[in-house]
Amino acid sequence: MIRILQSKARIGPALLVGLALLSCVRSPKEIRRVELLMGTEVDIIAQGKSEPALQAAADRAFAEIERLEQKLSRYREDSAISRINQQAGIAPVAVDAETFMLVQKSLEVCRESSGAFDITILPALLIWKIDAKNPQPPADAEVKEKLKLTGCEKMVLDREQKTVFLPEPGMGIDLGGIAKGYAADCAVKILKDNGVSAGIVKAGGDMRVFGGEGKGLAIGIQNPRASGKVLAKIYLKDGAVSTSGDYERFYIFNGVRYSHIINPKTGYPVSGEASVTVKAQSGIESDAWSTALFVLGHERGLEVLKTRPGLEAFFIEPSGESHSSQWFRENLIAVSGD
Repeated sequence: MIRILQSKARIGPALLVGLALLSCVRSPKEIRRVELLMGTEVDIIAQGKSEPALQAAADRAFAEIERLEQKLSRYREDSAISRINQQAGIAPVAVDAETFMLVQKSLEVCRESSGAFDITILPALLIWKIDAKNPQPPADAEVKEKLKLTGCEKMVLDREQKTVFLPEPGMGIDLGGIAKGYAADCAVKILKDNGVSAGIVKAGGDMRVFGGEGKGLAIGIQNPRASGKVLAKIYLKDGAVSTSGDYERFYIFNGVRYSHIINPKTGYPVSGEASVTVKAQSGIESDAWSTALFVLGHERGLEVLKTRPGLEAFFIEPSGESHSSQWFRENLIAVSGD
């Protein structure tokens, strides 16, 4: 039986997993591995017939995630994303097909979410210094100036040449809102291709589950105002779940909470929701849309979901009040005493 138990280690936003639930195959072997990649803990649980084969599959899956980190991280000077940012206002940058696909997908979600998901938010994000020792909000004038350097509609993509161009000096992109979900998808493909019968890949707040029978894996949804406490759970057999929230990376200044998720329309941290959990078929969808829906808020977000078949969401406000799409209303199970 595949099982993830809550540990004392830092757990990604709103995904506390326990009391699992994937299949009961005849005496399966099972491994669990954890590595630090893409700025977070990546958990892989794999189930199959042979432990050596499972270990080899996990090695390949972690290597795949590391490959993607080297290519997609803005923190690496030699990454494709850094090269795009370094050439902002200078020249288009040729990238490989995979990177181009992710940038293109990001722009699609930007348009479909009316700009709520925007990878060009980097200039505005950096001035908030969320991870600094003694952060404080920037001046309004600085926010306005940096906001002028954002806007996904400004990006120029050449599909034939596979080039990406940021037309204004000072612009920059960050794929942090989509890359981990995509990495989980890629790792799952590696596991499947290497004989793993059932498994879980969890990268921070993004999770992909596959294989098994019955109800599947129990995924707990965290109380965003009570660390380690679970409000409710869902069961997922095959698919993706991602959570965006204001409680993992934030600071409080003069009584106001400032999170790392910036509203592309205002340049200020989002304040309407405490967390949003999204269910989708793929990690690339759940990851990007959890950010978009967090920015949109539950009222606009639930309206958008009516036009997005296959996407479901559960919103929790800072007050604790919750709102959800139909699938969550029908499948959410309240948890008491956690």
